[in-house]
Amino acid sequence: MRKKLGEHIRQYWVIYLTLSSVYLAGVVFGAVGVGALGVSETSQLGKFLDTLLKSQPVALDPIFLGQLARDMFIMMAGIWILGLTIIGAPLIYLIVFTRGFILGFTVSFIIGVKGTLGLGLILITVLVPAFLAIPLLLLGAGLATIFSFLLLRGKARGESLRREFLYYTAAATFVTIGAVAVGVVQGYFSILGVRFFGL
Repeated sequence: MRKKLGEHIRQYWVIYLTLSSVYLAGVVFGAVGVGALGVSETSQLGKFLDTLLKSQPVALDPIFLGQLARDMFIMMAGIWILGLTIIGAPLIYLIVFTRGFILGFTVSFIIGVKGTLGLGLILITVLVPAFLAIPLLLLGAGLATIFSFLLLRGKARGESLRREFLYYTAAATFVTIGAVAVGVVQGYFSILGVRFFGL
């Protein structure tokens, strides 16, 4: 499995490099976007953050974990569906950019508002799960982009892509299962972070 994954990434390294660059650009724009906020916007978002942290469960809550897992499933399923369309590639890149923007904005804003406490909170609740979630997001987006391009080429040549579709769906299923599991892990770390810092 690992060998096939390595061969796949080497074969389509340009696509994965592009996706990684788009994600990184989103992170940078998100971090820069915090500096563009006015005093009133920062104050309102700070109050919203406090409310959000207070509403976080401090014990394992199946409903809370289920919501995070469902959100990850919806995102990955959406990427899979976009891969089934010829015009879906730009939207896939938009999703990747948006996810990077959210990460960059969240990290920059919480650290700016909470200081050292925010840095600790970010490390536990955001960055640790992100190390698992980002590769899965890029892999799912890469698979979808590749299949979208195969559709375009197959339509031009009149080729049948039944086998490629089965491979794409099977691979996307494994990636989605991993992403859902990461969603649950993110919930555990969120609860851990809130309990550890007493927020």
